[in-house]
Amino acid sequence: MSEISTQEASKESFAVETNRRGLLKGLFGFLGAVGMGGFFYALDRFLAPGAGALPPVEIPLGEIPLGGTYALNYGGSPGILIHEEDGGLRALSLVCTHLACTVAWNPEKREFHCPCHDGLFDAQGGVLSGPPPSPLERWKVQVKGDKVLVGGV
Repeated sequence: MSEISTQEASKESFAVETNRRGLLKGLFGFLGAVGMGGFFYALDRFLAPGAGALPPVEIPLGEIPLGGTYALNYGGSPGILIHEEDGGLRALSLVCTHLACTVAWNPEKREFHCPCHDGLFDAQGGVLSGPPPSPLERWKVQVKGDKVLVGGV
């Protein structure tokens, strides 16, 4: 009788090990599949970056005063459209390139100020001082008839 109970105990122990092994195989298989999915998604975004491009923001030209600005939101990021006295238009992101704080436009000084670490950008978005490593992101601007299109491809 002790032989039978030893064999049964051995079978039970083997069944538990098999279940643990199967669980670990399944877990590692799942994690591997998720990792490969992430890799192929990143590869697809790298090879076809324009596939998910955002549509442009349309603004009536009459709403942007000459020499003034227009606040906008493109792709979830705050931005500003500057209408120069000479009629030129420039769109910039208001997200600081240092730590993604929102910068503020100062029309009197014609510069952007980042309140987080006292970074300064000129009217073109270039870095004047502070820790920002690169200029503000510029967005494409097109004038089509009486509409201004910001962003897009």
